[in-house]
Order: sequence, then structure tokens, then C-alpha cells
Amino acid sequence: MNKFFRATAIAAVLAATTIASFAADLSKLEGKWSTKKTSKDGESYTQVIEIKKDKFQFRIIKGTDDVSLYAEGTVKTETSGPFNVVKFTDIKAGKSETDTQSIDDDRTAIYMLGEDSWTMASNFDKDRDEQKPSVDVYTKVKK
Repeated sequence: MNKFFRATAIAAVLAATTIASFAADLSKLEGKWSTKKTSKDGESYTQVIEIKKDKFQFRIIKGTDDVSLYAEGTVKTETSGPFNVVKFTDIKAGKSETDTQSIDDDRTAIYMLGEDSWTMASNFDKDRDEQKPSVDVYTKVKK
């Protein structure tokens, strides 16, 4: 019986460590991140992701302030083998914060964190006609 309790205790410690690891990565992601991109038509735009606790806001900004897409929802991190995975769920999207509707499309990406960088491999989880797979390096926005 002693072996059972010891094995249970070890499993509990491992589970707590794993949960703490996921929470630690999510806390490292807290803040605002941005990357500059170019459309297939040659137009420059900026993608901005802001993480607060387990929530995210995403914006595509053309020019200096013109938000062309806004999305929000829930975010969580986990591991899959050797990979860090970020999942965006419960997504609402639209042209602005006041004009959103639920979309039936969760997003899963593989990522790597640097000191002030977040490299994300996106749109590899499923085929999306208008959004091709990409690897983007986001930089933490300093306040």
C-alpha cells in the first residue's frame, strides 16, 4: 500500500509541476506583441496580440490606426512532445471591438519564446483558404 501512496504523490507533484509550467509560459506571454507583415498585394500591415491572464485580443492594423480585423477570446498553452503549443479558443471576431460575432474556428500554433520575442508557426493546424501557413516573429511592445 505504501508504494501506491508514493506513486500517487509523485504523480500529483508531476501534474502540479506541469500545470505550473503552462501557467508560467502564459504569464511570460502576458503583454502586447506585434509583428509587421506584407499582404500579397504589397500592402504593409501590423498584427498585434495582447494577452491578459487567459484572454487575448488580436488586431490587424493598416497604416497607423486603421483596424481592419479585431478578434478576442481565450488563450492557453500546453506541450505536445517537444513542442510548445498555444491555443486560441472561444473566438469572437469582426471589424472592431464593438462589431464582433462568434466564429466556429479555434486556432492552434506551435511557438517558441525568446527574451523579447515570440516566434509562432500559425495556420498549420488546418487548411484555411485565405490564410496560408506562416512563421512570424512577434516582438514585445515596450510600454
